[in-house]
Amino acid sequence: MKLTRLAPLAALAILGCAGESNAPTSASSGGTGAGGAASACPPCVSDATCSGGALCAQIAGDTYCAPDCSNGKACSADRACTPVAGADGKQLQVCVPRTDVCGGPPQTSGSGSSSAASGGPSEVCGALHGPDVKACCTSCAQGAPGCQLNGCYGGWWCNVDTCKCQVAPAPCDGSSSAGSSGSGSSGSGGSETGSVTGISGGKLDTLSFAIVGDTRPPVIDDTAGYPKKVIQTVWQDVEAASPRPAFAVTTGDYVFAKPFGAQAAPQIDLYLAARQAFSGVMFPALGNHECTGATASNCGAGSADGVTANYTAFLDKMLAPIAVTTPYYTVNIGSTTSAWTAKLVFIAANAWSAKQATWLAAELAKPTTYTFVVRHESASANTAPGVTPSQAIIAQHPYTLLIVGHTHTYAHYASEKQLIVGNGGAPLTGGVNYGYVIARQRADGAMVFQEHDYTTNQVNDTFAVKPDGTSTP
Repeated sequence: MKLTRLAPLAALAILGCAGESNAPTSASSGGTGAGGAASACPPCVSDATCSGGALCAQIAGDTYCAPDCSNGKACSADRACTPVAGADGKQLQVCVPRTDVCGGPPQTSGSGSSSAASGGPSEVCGALHGPDVKACCTSCAQGAPGCQLNGCYGGWWCNVDTCKCQVAPAPCDGSSSAGSSGSGSSGSGGSETGSVTGISGGKLDTLSFAIVGDTRPPVIDDTAGYPKKVIQTVWQDVEAASPRPAFAVTTGDYVFAKPFGAQAAPQIDLYLAARQAFSGVMFPALGNHECTGATASNCGAGSADGVTANYTAFLDKMLAPIAVTTPYYTVNIGSTTSAWTAKLVFIAANAWSAKQATWLAAELAKPTTYTFVVRHESASANTAPGVTPSQAIIAQHPYTLLIVGHTHTYAHYASEKQLIVGNGGAPLTGGVNYGYVIARQRADGAMVFQEHDYTTNQVNDTFAVKPDGTSTP
């Protein structure tokens, strides 16, 4: 599967509001009735973050402000009144864009994920049951207008583990359980020579690491609905890979919790319990949900949003155990034979400051054979305070690859030297199933990246880059 990216302006015109991207901060109005331009999809974490009577609704796997159309309220001509779930899981009726739907998946070419042998996707994908399959969800009353057999509205699927509705998964043939561990790796998962033990890095004969993306429940504060089975399987698969990766990188968003509530810590605990299946060290990036949940949020002492409970839980539970004291840091790795050097530079775009900018320029200026930059948001999600300034600094230095998440799918954009890995359990927004990526150094010095399906371990995409980031066969 080869994924290509449209030119930035063309992509924006098609996507409207993709993932949790650079949307305006309040809904605009236009036409007749409520709604406005289809591209006006402000991201949100609750109704309180929306204005003008808009509600915080789950659309295409994430949460956006959309005008309320309950009780006969009209929508503008470019929107349709649609039943969807709110951020709190309650059923809403909001004006959803007819085209350029908020959170639409990136445009891709190539074969993508395969459908069922019958010619279309099965309506059972592990624990997720489709609209026409009887299930335990109760978002609507059976027989009510628009209510599906699974107990959900609007094309949503029912997660029978939690009895909650969520966005439809990628096409899936239903042959594997979402909770089962795939066994596609050969061998017993033996590791290569050398080790990486923590922030001090280490030495390896072959550079190898796993990448795991966004993992969070579909509804705010829904700790019971955390995607435990998905992330447990992902980490079991990473451990079983042969050879086993030396360490792992994660791209942010481990929680969906109110920023000053009590659910961030329990959700991170669930993530860390699953992560224990992997015996190597894990290096996590900060996501916007580890601040307030809004893409534009900025956390830390003296910042606009201060020190939230989500931010504190991330620092205490994910960084302190590896002796990291700031949400931005560098991991240096060397060759056991001194043949190469590598560094992973973790940027915290939602804890941005002048101090971090100075640090980043200094770290990227240090020469290494390979430089991997890890940041939660892609370059297009430029409402995150640290995206545009860090992108400007990155552009001034050589690097191998920018690794990001934020958008809940997988994609590789060779021309931008950017890899998106956001399909680690958060509600999917693209045509790729949950999974993970393993990167491994080749004998010629190129780095080979393979994206795996989490239920089958099937390799869906493979690409290779030279140390300078240019593509190679």
